[in-house]
Amino acid sequence: MSSEKTSADAAAVLILAHEILYEIGVPLSEDVASRISARIEEALDRVVGHERERCVAICKKRAALWSNTAMASSPLGREESRARANEAAYIADAVRSG
Repeated sequence: MSSEKTSADAAAVLILAHEILYEIGVPLSEDVASRISARIEEALDRVVGHERERCVAICKKRAALWSNTAMASSPLGREESRARANEAAYIADAVRSG
């Protein structure tokens, strides 16, 4: 969330904090809602970061798979495997950069 956070994202998290406070019967307070929304944003940042790194690892495994496949050593498959390995590496970079 932090890399592409918009005011709409921040507003959605703040609304969620207000809804949580309302649901559990805590009197609404901007200070408490702001602190809760900050903690929600931090948790989401961690979860998104971990998921992003998991996806990057999958892409890198795919790139290695295509680079090391038997098809990569044949004249007809070399270009295809190189292109697929490059594509997987490109996607990994795009996912990592967010």
